Order: sequence, then structure tokens, then C-alpha cells
Amino acid sequence: MEDFIKLKISLSKKDRTPKYYILSALYSMEAHKKAVTSQQVGDFLKLHLKDNELPQNIASSLQAYDSYVAQTEKGPPKKWILTESGIEHLRKMSSLPLKGNIESEYNYEIGIICALQDPEMNAVIEASSSNWIELENTKLVHVYRSTEISTYRDSKLRIVATTSTSMGLTAAAIATTHLINNFKPRIIVMIGIAAGTRNGGKEFGDVLVADPTIDYNSGKVVMIDGVRHFQPDPYPLGISARLRSLLAKYKGKPEIFNSIRNRWKGDLPGARNSLHVGPLGAADQVIDDPSRIEEIQQSWRKLVGIEMETYGVYRAASEAAKPQPKFVSFKSVCDFAAEKSDNWQPYAAFTAAEFAFEFFKNEWENLEPTFQQE
Repeated sequence: MEDFIKLKISLSKKDRTPKYYILSALYSMEAHKKAVTSQQVGDFLKLHLKDNELPQNIASSLQAYDSYVAQTEKGPPKKWILTESGIEHLRKMSSLPLKGNIESEYNYEIGIICALQDPEMNAVIEASSSNWIELENTKLVHVYRSTEISTYRDSKLRIVATTSTSMGLTAAAIATTHLINNFKPRIIVMIGIAAGTRNGGKEFGDVLVADPTIDYNSGKVVMIDGVRHFQPDPYPLGISARLRSLLAKYKGKPEIFNSIRNRWKGDLPGARNSLHVGPLGAADQVIDDPSRIEEIQQSWRKLVGIEMETYGVYRAASEAAKPQPKFVSFKSVCDFAAEKSDNWQPYAAFTAAEFAFEFFKNEWENLEPTFQQE
């Protein structure tokens, strides 16, 4: 109540618009920390405003204020959060030093990027076992969907997801940047399919975690004694040490993959699946030449696979404005580069998405103190 009074009297009566009242109510109700309904906003305003001051059609207004609020649940009833842009708007209007805390800087727990709608994003939607809503905002290039899941310790995780406009590093970096700027997730997660390397006994459906991701096309082409040589300069990017430690628990332990395998309704590969954490190469090219894989492995002998997006995702996340998200990529083996086939793409997308959701349901509370829910 004290916050609302301060916000109200900071402007002259003629400058207090319905939008200002509604956003002020959201801030005072701490809707930057937990979602609220339009009914709750209306009830709050009835307690603090005269009848002739009350905004009309609060539900429609919240739908229109997509630059300042975000819908987290389709409902009924729909639920809304006040974004950092909304708080900043109130700061500018009121000239008050409105403060959130570290929790309020983020609007979603998880932001998911996929390169393809089918099979990757479709697998994500199926793996969540929850209802998704499309976030309606024609000002944005990408189409965003959101949902909410519960961890095995009953923390609520708000998720926003989108696909790139095309495959490749540039499109992935752009999609990641837009998602971070508009929705501010705590962690960015790339989910999809990749080509595996034959070392390490990999199988179709094995999950690859990029640690680090490398742009294997980054470097210098030189001529030495009349022979063209490539001198790599990849600038690798890795995941956080905490993520790395938690993922190590799942290496060499088949239980989670046996469960995922049992949920698949189609054909299965011959051997059980597993997790591989290591260098994952990325570039804007499809490789169908075993000699090219050998060239990359000369610089990265533990290479687990190659694909076309993760480096762009990691780079965008690592250079994002505050609040900066963590990042990780779960890509599953659909082929072996020079042995191209589309047969295992649906299964690979399935195992990548299923493993990602199982990991976060199991480990969210263990990730970092700043990930804890109130």
C-alpha cells in the first residue's frame, strides 16, 4: 500500500492515466515477483482509488500493455507479471527509485530455443506435458509460446520458447538475443538434433551437451609451400561449472535414458542411450564428408558432434545485458555427419527434449542459489 501511495502522489492528478494506475498496482502487489490476475488488480485498485478514478476494462488493458507486462498463464484466469520494462516505465514517470531484487530481474525461469518447429519444437511441447499458450505480440518477429511446469520438489518454472527463423549461427544468435531482451529468462536452453562423432560409442538418440561449443570455421586460411592450410581460432564457450558438475551425475547412469526410451512409441536403436559432455562444433554448413570431420578432430580430439546453432546461442547469452542468463545446449544424435539419414530425427528430438525436462525437474533447486524460488 505504501508503494502505491508514493506512486500516486508522485504525479499530479491530471497526469495519472489508467495505465499508470494499473502498472502502479502491479508493482505494489509485487507482480514482478509473482503473477496476478486482472481480478486481483481490480480488487486492489478498488481499495485505493475513488470510483471516478478506477480504470475500466483492466483485462483488456493488460492485454494491450505487452511492452510492460507478460502473460504467464492462459487460464482461466489469465495471470500477468510486471516486466522490468514496466518497472522502468514507472521509474521514469514517477521519478521514484523503484527497486526490485535479484528475483524480480528475471521474468521467466527457462528460455528455450529450437532451430526447427518439426521435429524439435514439437518434441519440446510434447515433453513438457503441459498446456502452452501463444504470446500474442505482433511487434515481435518470432512466435513465442509459454507454459509452466513443476519440478519434483514443487518449484514452479515459467518457460518461454521460440524457434529461429532459419537454421544456422546467425539466426540462432538473433533469436536468442530477442528472447533474452523481451522475456529475461534465468537460463537459455538450446534443444534439438545434431550429428554425432563415432568416437565414444555413440548411438542414435544419445544426448550431447556442448561444453564447450566451438565455431570450427573461425580461423585463418593460409598458403604454406603452395598448399592451403586452415589455422583455427575458434574462441570456445563453455557452460557454468555448477551445470557441468550436475550433468556429470548423469554420465554412465542409464536409468533416466531407460525411462525415456520406454516412453518412445516408435522404432528404437539397438543400444541404450547415454549422455556425452564435450566440444560440440558449430558452423553454417551441413557436412557430408568424413575427411572434414577428421580435420576438425585434429584440433578437438574429444569432439562429440557437429551442428549449426549452439555457438550462436552461447555467444548471444554470454554477451547479453544484465540480468544475464546462464546457458546450456541439449542436442541429440540423429546421424553421424558423413552417414546422413533423416530416419532418426524424431527419436533424437524426443530424447533431447525429454532429457532436458527431466534434468531441470530433478536439478533446478540444485543449480544455484539465485535460481531458488521464494
